[in-house]
Amino acid sequence: MGYLKWMMTGCLLCAVAGCGSNFGFPGVYRINVEQGNVVNEEMVEKLRPGLNKRQVRYIMGTPLIEDSFHADRWDYRYLLRNGTETLAETRLTLWFDGDELARAEGPDAPDWAVSDAADTEDADVTEAMDADVTETTEADSTETTEIDATDTAAGEADLTGTTATAPL
Repeated sequence: MGYLKWMMTGCLLCAVAGCGSNFGFPGVYRINVEQGNVVNEEMVEKLRPGLNKRQVRYIMGTPLIEDSFHADRWDYRYLLRNGTETLAETRLTLWFDGDELARAEGPDAPDWAVSDAADTEDADVTEAMDADVTETTEADSTETTEIDATDTAAGEADLTGTTATAPL
């Protein structure tokens, strides 16, 4: 009976140690595991807006994720681990407009992608402000034209050929 008890304990310990637990035997070597696409700074510097998909694939390699639901998006991910410790990680998402590279996102995006994103946000704000000014100017112009038409209809003055100016 004592022999069976020790045997069961030994089997249980071997099973727990061999099931991928994080507390393996001391001094056991754990290999580095690389997953994904290796993306280095030299590759990222070669990317430019307007490159076609074939050129991007030549520079970066085949994307790790080429989603069938988002055909215009390519994801490049890389992860280097040793056991449970993450040693290196890169993330880069490339967006295409048709067949041309439009933008890049992620912590490893090139410098032009970061500046373009800021420029795009500034452009959106500027366009919104311009739209507000245009709407206000059109409304003022409409009011001025209505007043001029009323004056003409009353016979007080003929404003044909004159242009109404709107205050800004």
